[in-house]
Amino acid sequence: MKKTVAQHIAQFLKEEGVQFVFGLPGGASLPLIEGFRKVGIQFVLVRNESSAVYMAEVTARLTNSVGVCLVTLGPGATNAYAGVANAWLDRSPVLIFTADFPEEVKSGHTHQVLDLEAIFKPVTKQTDSIQADDCLNQVYRAVQSAKFGRPGPVHLRLTGQVADTLVEPEPITRIIQRPAPLPDITPAHAALAKAKKPVIVAGLGLEPERPYSQLLKLAESLQAPVIDLPKSRGCFPSSHSLFAGTIGLTQTDPAYEILDEADCVIAVGFDPVELVKPWDHPAPLIWVNNWANEDPQIPAILNMVGSMIESLELLMDTDCTPDASWGTARVAQHHAKLAKRPYPEPENGRLLPQTVLTAIRRHLHDHCLVSTDVGSHKILTALDWQTDVPNRYMVSNGLSAMGYGLPAAIAANLVLDEPTVCVHGDGGFQMVLGELGLLTESDRCVISVVMNDSALDLIRAKQLRREEAPFGTEFVNPNFADIAKGYGIDHYLVRDEAQCETAVQQALKNNRPAIIEAMIDPVSYPTAAGQAGSP
Repeated sequence: MKKTVAQHIAQFLKEEGVQFVFGLPGGASLPLIEGFRKVGIQFVLVRNESSAVYMAEVTARLTNSVGVCLVTLGPGATNAYAGVANAWLDRSPVLIFTADFPEEVKSGHTHQVLDLEAIFKPVTKQTDSIQADDCLNQVYRAVQSAKFGRPGPVHLRLTGQVADTLVEPEPITRIIQRPAPLPDITPAHAALAKAKKPVIVAGLGLEPERPYSQLLKLAESLQAPVIDLPKSRGCFPSSHSLFAGTIGLTQTDPAYEILDEADCVIAVGFDPVELVKPWDHPAPLIWVNNWANEDPQIPAILNMVGSMIESLELLMDTDCTPDASWGTARVAQHHAKLAKRPYPEPENGRLLPQTVLTAIRRHLHDHCLVSTDVGSHKILTALDWQTDVPNRYMVSNGLSAMGYGLPAAIAANLVLDEPTVCVHGDGGFQMVLGELGLLTESDRCVISVVMNDSALDLIRAKQLRREEAPFGTEFVNPNFADIAKGYGIDHYLVRDEAQCETAVQQALKNNRPAIIEAMIDPVSYPTAAGQAGSP
C-alpha cells in the first residue's frame, strides 16, 4: 500500500532511532507531524523555534545519533536561525525540517516567501528540497551528511503538497563510509620521543567516536596533562591527577599556563571554533580527528585523520620520557596555586557565584547533567564545574547563544529521564521563560538556577574595565516567584550558602520543576573588573 511522503519520512526516522522531534508547526507542517504521531515519535511543542534546534542538538549528543527539529516557513524558519547557527559552530548533527511554498506558487506570491536555501546555506552542510519520488534517499543522505566527516546541521524543505503525496519512493542507495587510511606516524613518534613536556588538548570532535578510554591510557602512558574545552567537559575525569583544566572561555584561562609550557601538543578532536583567541602555540602539534585540519588550518607536523581510537593506540607505542617535574607533579602544583586564589567578600545579603556552584555540586550525583546559558556564569561554570562523566555538561560555545541553557536541560531530562540542572544568568533566562511551559506540561525535575544580579554582567564588566559607566547593560528583573507560581513551578529565593543547599536538596526531593533564584554579587566572576580573565 502506498504511503504519503510524510509517512515514509517518519517511518525512516523511527528506524534510525529518532524518539523525539522538537518544533513549532505551521499548517504546511501538519502532514509530517501526523506521520510522527503514527509511528510513535514524540513531538515536543516548544515556545520558540530556536529552542527546538538547541533541544535537537542536545538529543543528538546524548543519543550519539541525529537530532531532529521541525519549524514552519517564513518567520518560523528565521526564528530558528540562531539554533541552526549554534549547531553549525558546535558541529552538531541535526536535521532541520522547514515548510516551504511550491515553486509554482512563489512566482506570483510573496507573503512569507523567503529564499530558505540562501538563508540556511552558510550555516548548514547542505540544504535540499524534498521531492516525492526520491524522498527516502534525500533524507538518508541528509542523515549521512549530518553525522559523518565534520558533523553539522542539514536543512530539508518540504511543501505541504509533496508531504501529502502518495508514493512508492525509490529504494535507498546505501553509502559505505570508509575511514581514510592513517598516515605514516613516524613524525609523531619522533616528536614525542624528544618531548619532555607533552600536553593533550581534547575537544568537541571526540563525538561521536568517543575514544575516552584510549585518551585516558595515552595521557597516563605519556604523563601528559590533559586540557579540555567547554564542549568536551568530562571526556577526561576532572578528578584525575593529570587533568589540568579548561580553555576556550577567556584570553587568560588558567590552564593556558600549562599549555604554554608544552613542547609537544596532541590535539584530539580539537576544533579552533571553541577558542576565543586564535591558536598560536609554537610547539609541534599532532592532529588527531575524524575530520580534516582546515577552516582554519592550524600548523601541524602530522594530521591523523580517521579513527581516533586507532590513532591514539598507535601513539601509545612511543618512547617518551617526560621530565620528572612534569605530568601529575606539575598539575598538582598548578591546582595548588589556583586553590590559593583569594575571592572578594560579597555585598551583604548576596552570594558569590562560586558559592552557588559549590552548594549545587555538593548535592548532585556524578551523572547529573548540568547545562549553562551564556554570560559570566557560563565562563565560571565551564572553568570550575567538576565532572568525571562525558556528555554531562552542555553549553553553547561556538556561537555562545543566550537562551540555550533551559532548552538544553529540558531535552536532556527527556532523553535521560532523570533530574537535570541549568545555570542561567537573569538576562538569558528571560529570553526563554516561555519554555517553562514545557515543564508545567511534563512535571519533570529540571532545576533552573538563576544568577540574579540585574545585569548583562559579561558586557557590563567590559564597560567597567574600560572605566566607563554601565549603560544599556542593567535592568529591572521581574518577580521570578510570581512567574514560577504562574507556571506551577516551585521557587526558592536564596541569599546564603545554607539556603542554597537547602533549596537544591528540597528540589531534588520533590522531583519536579524548580527555580532557585540566587541573589549574587558578580564581583568574583573571572571576567569581573579587577579579576584576571578577559573574554
